[in-house]
Amino acid sequence: LGVDDIVVLPEVFALRQNYPNPFNPVTTIAYDIPEIANVRIDMYNILGQKVRTLVNGTHQPGVYHVRWNGTNDFGNPLSSGMYFYRISSEQFISVKKLVLMK
Repeated sequence: LGVDDIVVLPEVFALRQNYPNPFNPVTTIAYDIPEIANVRIDMYNILGQKVRTLVNGTHQPGVYHVRWNGTNDFGNPLSSGMYFYRISSEQFISVKKLVLMK
């Protein structure tokens, strides 16, 4: 490995702010996983109803990115407005908000 090949693993769980925000048609959510963990990321509407599961599975330590195209679990486009994304694992829960603009 050369100097440019060094991989730095996260030391703590983290959920990053999506980008771009507001977004249309796609946004990216980054998150850090410091240890092997079962990770789930769900999207919720302003009423607190789950509209989409983006991530649901075991992760090795690392930095991850997931893209969301503003659709629900059935592939239907959602309305413009504020949504929340929630990451959860055995050790960590965090929620952030984002805005879908059409």
